[in-house]
Amino acid sequence: MAYGIEVKNLSGYTQIDGLDRNLQIVATGTTANFGQTSTFSTALPVGVDNSVVVFIAPNSTAGAGQGSTIPIWGYVDYAANTFVIGRNLAFTFYQGSFNYVVCVANQAEPTSGYGFNTYTSGGDLAFSSAYKQMKGVLHNTYNLSDTGGGFVFDEANPLWASGTLPQDYYVMINALGRSGRIQLTSNSWIYRCSFATWGWEVTSSAQHNRLVVGAGLAAPTFQGVVSNIVSNDTRTQVIARNI
Repeated sequence: MAYGIEVKNLSGYTQIDGLDRNLQIVATGTTANFGQTSTFSTALPVGVDNSVVVFIAPNSTAGAGQGSTIPIWGYVDYAANTFVIGRNLAFTFYQGSFNYVVCVANQAEPTSGYGFNTYTSGGDLAFSSAYKQMKGVLHNTYNLSDTGGGFVFDEANPLWASGTLPQDYYVMINALGRSGRIQLTSNSWIYRCSFATWGWEVTSSAQHNRLVVGAGLAAPTFQGVVSNIVSNDTRTQVIARNI
């Protein structure tokens, strides 16, 4: 960066940066159980703006599907002030709930107390020790045009903290979404999607605890006229921990 202050942790992850804003946690909670539907939505706090970022993680492993995995896609519906979690067509699906963390980049100036603040070049608050922040672990940019594209974050990665499990790691739902339509019949469509899959150790196949991010097919099938792309930025995924 050209000026300001920059602080990195032992793994080289930037914790405080004079140019980039950190994410302030404004709400946490647990969704309803998923149930027998293709998608379901959860309300966001009243008053959040389009800087809102939502991280989600499974609340338990009970009901994990094929290969001891939980695959999802999703998006933030700004007009409805909700976030939506969707089912991937390729897997038997988890029917439990998800823990979520809602963050905003447009932080308000702290009004009292002691601490440490940094600011952007425009004078906006970039970081404040007065607020609880999400701990980013890893980010990766991948190519959605390749159905095998994506990346794997697992216990072999030095950024995977000792003693942690897949449900301890959150994915950014803003980076998921329907990324392009596929025509099945003259009046029937399905969407490709960017998705994330939590996977637990399978000892019979020496499979690590892991998170896999890639592209697949989203449920359900749509009839009639549909938009070509229904998503936010599906190319860069951020994995974080709520500590």
